[in-house]
Amino acid sequence: MIVGSFAMSYYNRFRFTADIDCVVQIYPHDIDKIVSHFPDWVPFIDSFKENAGRGLLFNITDFETGVKYDLMPYQDSDYNWTAFERRRKVEFMGMECFISAPEDLVIAKLQWYAASKSAKQLEDIKFLLQEVTLNRQYLEIWTTRLNLNRYGLF
Repeated sequence: MIVGSFAMSYYNRFRFTADIDCVVQIYPHDIDKIVSHFPDWVPFIDSFKENAGRGLLFNITDFETGVKYDLMPYQDSDYNWTAFERRRKVEFMGMECFISAPEDLVIAKLQWYAASKSAKQLEDIKFLLQEVTLNRQYLEIWTTRLNLNRYGLF
């Protein structure tokens, strides 16, 4: 599932990003399949498997295109399961893929803003909150359950 700034582009808020953030349901034995598409990274396969086994992010750059992929193993929790189930299958930039639902992007951006105080996160949240079809009840429930500061935005 594509998340982060690249997912924001799908929702018409374009800004430069150096990577594509993806949440993946992955197990260490699946790493071979991914790395087979990126031969330059074969020497690092053991460290990727270790990170995936520990639930840690790992990244791979496609040197032909210059695209960097941040692969975040799915972390099991009630919220993460709900967000993963709510992802949307879309066509984006000529490819079929899964994108995070806008409400879950708001929640993720609130979490990142709490950790980083990055103005980019706050601006992304404000943009997403302009979407009239957002499920506000969903946002209320999960920001309360996750004890997230809403910073007076909603």
